[in-house]
Amino acid sequence: MYFEDALPEPLPRVDLLRFLAVHEPRSERPWKRRNTLSVDMTLPEDELMRQMGKNNRYKVRRAMSRDSLEVQTFESPTPQAVVEFADYYDEFAGSKSLRPVFRPRLYAMAKSGMLVLSRASSDGEPLVWHAYAAGSRQALLMYSASLFRRYEDSSVRNMVGRANRFLHWHDMLWCRNAGYAFYDLGGINLAGEDEETRRVTDFKLGFGGGPRPSYTCTTALTAKGRLAKLALGVRRVDL
Repeated sequence: MYFEDALPEPLPRVDLLRFLAVHEPRSERPWKRRNTLSVDMTLPEDELMRQMGKNNRYKVRRAMSRDSLEVQTFESPTPQAVVEFADYYDEFAGSKSLRPVFRPRLYAMAKSGMLVLSRASSDGEPLVWHAYAAGSRQALLMYSASLFRRYEDSSVRNMVGRANRFLHWHDMLWCRNAGYAFYDLGGINLAGEDEETRRVTDFKLGFGGGPRPSYTCTTALTAKGRLAKLALGVRRVDL
């Protein structure tokens, strides 16, 4: 479950229930806290652009003026759109030794109206995909994928980088126009223990906004779920 900390009624027929991206939990649960990068969507459009980092502003404006990108937002993605995104993401994940996307969750979110997809393309070729969990006045970036490594031409790689930033800007404006209060780029680590963590955090900070607490926890609904949670804890699986 995203954004809400109350048990749904009726209870789903599952053994474990995971609460994700809860910013102000009211229930007493073993919450785990982290920081996400959240941008205030109640700000005027020019202020959103102004608070972005100089490098991002330049690349977004260049993409708008020179790259002839086509952008699509899938507010109610069809199963085919979900498959297209998932196939693209899985290729991206394979290139970075990441886990493939969990497709059943995407299908369930699309069915419930919580999944929003966006895509930037050039001449009909997808360059970047984003996937969001949307609800409770916020849109949370779940996945971002680009296959810039498939291009040997550095100018094309640079265009893919601009396309990613432009797609974020487009998504921010969509989020604002749809009436959401926050555009959330997901987890950041201000301590930056390693180079990759620092790089990702710096990239997100370049879109403005600031840290916002986000809480997660996993609750067992059945005896089987309690045993599973215990076993996962022994194996040090992050719950």
